[in-house]
Amino acid sequence: MFPFGVAELAGAMSAAALQEGNRGIFTSVCTDSRSVQDGDLFFALRGERFDGHQFAVEAVKAGAAGLVLDRPVEGIPAGAQVFIVKATLKALQDLAAFNRQRSGVPVVGVTGSSGKTTTKDLICSVLSSRLKTLKTEGNFNNELGLPLTLLRLDGTYGAAVVEMAMRGPGEIDFLCRMASPDGAVITNIGEAHFERLGSVENIARAKGEILDYIPERGFAVLHGESPYIGREAARCRGKVIFFGEDTALDVFVRDIEAVEGGNRFTANVMGVEEEFFVPLPGRHNVINSLSAIAVGMELGLDMRSMQKGLSGASLTAMRLEMLNISGVRIINDSYNANPSSARAALQTLSELSGGARRIAVLGDMLELGEKSEPGHRQVGQSAYEAGVDLLAAVGNLAADIGAGAREAGMPSSNIQYYGSAREAARELKKIIRTGDVVLVKGSRGMKMEEFINSLREDKG
Repeated sequence: MFPFGVAELAGAMSAAALQEGNRGIFTSVCTDSRSVQDGDLFFALRGERFDGHQFAVEAVKAGAAGLVLDRPVEGIPAGAQVFIVKATLKALQDLAAFNRQRSGVPVVGVTGSSGKTTTKDLICSVLSSRLKTLKTEGNFNNELGLPLTLLRLDGTYGAAVVEMAMRGPGEIDFLCRMASPDGAVITNIGEAHFERLGSVENIARAKGEILDYIPERGFAVLHGESPYIGREAARCRGKVIFFGEDTALDVFVRDIEAVEGGNRFTANVMGVEEEFFVPLPGRHNVINSLSAIAVGMELGLDMRSMQKGLSGASLTAMRLEMLNISGVRIINDSYNANPSSARAALQTLSELSGGARRIAVLGDMLELGEKSEPGHRQVGQSAYEAGVDLLAAVGNLAADIGAGAREAGMPSSNIQYYGSAREAARELKKIIRTGDVVLVKGSRGMKMEEFINSLREDKG
């Protein structure tokens, strides 16, 4: 973060100084006493199962030069600066917003029902060809992760790309108040979080909260073929750019060619056509790439820089991660799942397998509410259409995936059911052979990566 003096910090966090310290300037924060670095400002956060105040003294002994607390703590060593606030998490968020405003760099917020993390990675790869770009790491996309990301901004960055997750209405609005995005990307509108929001229309409205924060000088890049997106676009005061496959959109794709290591395609950007390569499998990643190209254009990058940046893209772990375990090709897409992302992953399995045997290990998709049964059945139908030779349904809800595949025409003998990822691994180890292509996907709560870990342990 930028260097802040004690008075600036107190003002940004609405804090009172309980104890004066030896250090007058702070340039970094920490929320975990086990990873304190010398000179950090330690925030004693509270959770359901922990209270950071219990580790405040330990944090100072480990090198923290300052503490942010919501109550006094006994035994704090002399020399540590102590701030008292009403709520430590809110203080962290307020400081993050202050640091973001100090930076003045363009911030692009990314949300959507699926593809957020991949799209964030692609945008960062494009922008990094010309600008030092900060991006959300891992799952730091919520009320705690976003402020920690924004607090990494300092004078060396030229742009930031932040992912914004939500489970209900008002959550994107809350995150935007911290991030103050100059640009917005909505990857798509789908069935994710249907359980809380009740309809795709409500999902679109909640995702569209990001558009309320785009200034007149800013822009929004929106998936033009998503439901209700035209209605939500009216909320944006800045420039609106629609992307997708429809040739009537501002940015569209044609001539997609799956090649070794990824996809080559032609992008039409406001009437200008250029060829690009993205080193990722799946048609949907080509579509995600269009949004990254559109963002690059709005931030002033030339085509050659964007071509270079996109060709060097890499994804966050467990997002269409290609693995080879003893001659078995694994498509590790186990980070999360909803019906639209599962169908896209199955299409990728079909594209990559060629004449090899196709195995899909698909776990429960959570938080779909009344859309759960039809959503799972639709994925089962997609598995059949993708030519899956063996379908492993993992979990109680995934039984509907098997039912959907069977109703579509898949023989019952090609469908197996398991209670957990590890159980599936134990049984499928006996069946999977060299040359097979295996897709692994499911909601985060299903821990589908355990299937891969178990397979790796067995095959070395």
